[in-house]
Amino acid sequence: MRPLRSILFVPGNRADRFPRALAAGADAVVFDLEDGVEDGRKADARGAIAEWLAATPASRTARFVRVNASGSAWQAEDLVWLASVSGHIEGVVLPKAESSADIERVAALAPAGCVIPLLETARGIIGAAAIASARATIPALLFGAEDFTAELGIPRTLDGEELLLARSQVVLAAAAIGADAIDAVFVDLAAPERLRQDATRARALGFRGKMAIHPDQVATINGVFSPSADEIARARRLIDAADAARRQGEGAFRFEDRMVDAPVIARARRVLALADALVK
Repeated sequence: MRPLRSILFVPGNRADRFPRALAAGADAVVFDLEDGVEDGRKADARGAIAEWLAATPASRTARFVRVNASGSAWQAEDLVWLASVSGHIEGVVLPKAESSADIERVAALAPAGCVIPLLETARGIIGAAAIASARATIPALLFGAEDFTAELGIPRTLDGEELLLARSQVVLAAAAIGADAIDAVFVDLAAPERLRQDATRARALGFRGKMAIHPDQVATINGVFSPSADEIARARRLIDAADAARRQGEGAFRFEDRMVDAPVIARARRVLALADALVK
């Protein structure tokens, strides 16, 4: 699976929006059966998703389905329905994930056992490490800020100070299993520069990507979470210098007026690996 810089959600009962979502350039599209679909239209959404996926060839964009949360009135039907689309999706997004048991129950029915937990409750954030250790294929952990701040009864602000601890918990849990941490949606569709600020802050905290709720957000998100030309060039120079230092028996060496050792070299290799993965 390619890196998940951008994950775009589309309501499952809006088949008219599916083509634009797939053409937006997101690394993954999530066909939503949960919050994006009214209670009385869940069955309609399942039918629309299954019909469209069956008729649409695979592409570079990964496809997931967000089922309803564990304990909801609709999840049991969602999980039975997964068999009809399992050949057309990469996995399942599970909202309001709160335990490894939640993940494992869904993984038993998901394609290749692939489940992406969405951590958006206090219980889910506190249990992030345990959730990440579930017996399942977990390529990413998602952070849901809207439900989380609603549960706490606090407003979500642009500087995001109220989310620092929760975001850090998700990043650490994802890093512990080698998964991508994916940051929350940015709901102000008329503020692309604020989206860029929010995404840049998330990247600095260790997130590898961000969720989107509109196709117009995808290009900004992809730009923030892709290495720049300058970053790639510097990483290549550093690796060349590291190779030369190794040939001379040096573990630490001076590079562009900074001391460099193994962790810095590892970061440079990660930049180059991401750049390579994005062009495959």
